[in-house]
Amino acid sequence: MVTGATGDVGKSLCEILDKMGYDVLTSSRNKPNDWKYPFIPVDITNLDIFIESLKNIDVLIHLAGQREPDSGFDALIEPNIRGAYNAFEAARRAGVSKVLFASSVNVANGQKTEPLSEDVICPSSLYGSSKAFGEALARYYSEEYDLSCFCFRMGWTLPYNKSKTLLSKPPMDPVYAKKVYLSVEDFAQMVVLAINSPKELRFGIFNALSNNRENLLDISKAKSILGYQPKHDAFEILNL
Repeated sequence: MVTGATGDVGKSLCEILDKMGYDVLTSSRNKPNDWKYPFIPVDITNLDIFIESLKNIDVLIHLAGQREPDSGFDALIEPNIRGAYNAFEAARRAGVSKVLFASSVNVANGQKTEPLSEDVICPSSLYGSSKAFGEALARYYSEEYDLSCFCFRMGWTLPYNKSKTLLSKPPMDPVYAKKVYLSVEDFAQMVVLAINSPKELRFGIFNALSNNRENLLDISKAKSILGYQPKHDAFEILNL
């Protein structure tokens, strides 16, 4: 099941997984009128509803949450604090075998030296701090309940076919935008690798960026442990 499936990243990911033959159940608060995938409405802040939605689910891909980096605490506490707890707790109670958690580059980008490894915890915002909380939950549930948990520190995630246009006029510093670019196609590859990872790999935090010429995050761990082979490069997309 994919939470936050109707968001920009979720829609593209569901399309890719569906084409690959995965049995995808999608969820969010509301179903769009033209939605073509199996859907169940889920309020991630309601634990009982979350548990019920995960019956007979093998893998939870948790994308839902507040995603604005400048969000204040009041905007984060329900979707990113309670919602993250509910995701792991509901997965445990429902018998889900694996949770893939959408973390963020903002967990580490408060540190100015780069490329940043997965060992760095230096949030640049309360939003980044909320994602660090999610990573801590993942480690706790992996150790305490033997739940397989993977966290992806995602950058600016765009469908490849829209990347050139959006990278040309990014809503952030242009240099930074290229250094944190992640194509949805590369992200989907990482998701599939995590889904099919060996059972003995119970936990991991992985930097999730494309193979950009200059990367804010070091993606060598994802390459060596998961076998990640990203195909895209923001600098090549822009012919730089």
